[in-house]
Amino acid sequence: MNLTRKSIALATTLLVLTTLGTAAFAKIFPTNENSGTVHLETAVRVGSTQLSPGDYKVSWTGPSDNAQVTLKQNQTTATVTARVVEARNNTDSYSTKSDNGARVLTEIQFHKVTLLLNQ
Repeated sequence: MNLTRKSIALATTLLVLTTLGTAAFAKIFPTNENSGTVHLETAVRVGSTQLSPGDYKVSWTGPSDNAQVTLKQNQTTATVTARVVEARNNTDSYSTKSDNGARVLTEIQFHKVTLLLNQ
């Protein structure tokens, strides 16, 4: 193998490895899939904020085991940490639990990800 073939082989190998590394990074930290919308049917508490029923934009940033999740509707904003888990959910939905008579938001499910909220 002459120098030119070795250079081409090395460049090709580096290109493949770079592409695979970028794909793996994109899978762990999605760039265009870090937001969605949730429709809350009832009032719920997120952190110390009480949210009224309605549509909320949900966005998250940070590492998947300690992401910052923000729910926003007009001037109302609630932020809490969460664990982001890759999942295949059939529908977008959410889960709550009862805490001293109040409904607390515990989980938001989107088609490809589930947010497990830390309350």
